[in-house]
Amino acid sequence: MLDHCRIIALLVLIGHMIVPQIQAWGAINPETNSGASRRQILQDIVTQTTVATTTAALIYNPSIAKAETSISSEASKSTSPTKPIFTRGFGREEYTNSITASRDTNISPKEVYDSIQSSYVEYPLTKARDNNRIPRAWDVGAGAGVSTQTLYNMGYSTIEAVDWSSKAWDDNVTDELVPSGIKFYELDDERYVEDIWRPKQMEKFDVIVFNFGINERKARKYAREMLVEDGRLFAPVNTQSDYWLKQAFQVYDNKGNILWNVNDVGAWSIHFQPDVTQDTCQGIWCAPFNGFQKKKRW
Repeated sequence: MLDHCRIIALLVLIGHMIVPQIQAWGAINPETNSGASRRQILQDIVTQTTVATTTAALIYNPSIAKAETSISSEASKSTSPTKPIFTRGFGREEYTNSITASRDTNISPKEVYDSIQSSYVEYPLTKARDNNRIPRAWDVGAGAGVSTQTLYNMGYSTIEAVDWSSKAWDDNVTDELVPSGIKFYELDDERYVEDIWRPKQMEKFDVIVFNFGINERKARKYAREMLVEDGRLFAPVNTQSDYWLKQAFQVYDNKGNILWNVNDVGAWSIHFQPDVTQDTCQGIWCAPFNGFQKKKRW
């Protein structure tokens, strides 16, 4: 009898918390209300649903409260703001939407940075620590530095950040706050590899993260050449070679094997700016519209 009463109470609680938000959604006039208004109501629905179901779980099983409190306590310790925030782009991310960071760079949807923090990118960090090595990351297409900040917050203390244009980095990053282990190069990935990494015989990376669409052949090439034994390459890879309108997130090991592949993340269909170094790159993000000049081959 007690369980039945609890279930009825739960349904009433959820209804009171969610129904007003759904009614607000129905009242939207698409002719006069912006997409931002609809997104805000959707976010409110998600928030209220989360609160309602969490509260409901505690009502139905009070013993959960103790465990949740313990988990929250540990989480707050691990996410305490102990690391410097060196880019103004960090915290501006929005789910399913990109935001203009400069004339030639967007801050990607928040799903991207959530995905970077996956276990696949965490794994080489753990292995480096187990082997008493300083974890190294190569952040390709660093833009406004949000991906760099994300990697740094995860624990990657040595980061080589590259982007063919420094405009977004200069507009958003405070140099005085950038940790000494992070270095930014105004170079595309091919110039960085051919003019700096190979000639200087630099160390391999524990993780490589791409922030623009690439072809599979480039992903495999860099994974095999530039990753340590337990390293991982994380990139949005074209679903078809030289097709820049749709990518899938893929994770590669140092042998070029695909460990993970996903076409969509939540409500966001994966689509990035194209690789400017490729001759097949087309549109406003490519030469000659964006001012990029490809490295000459002699």
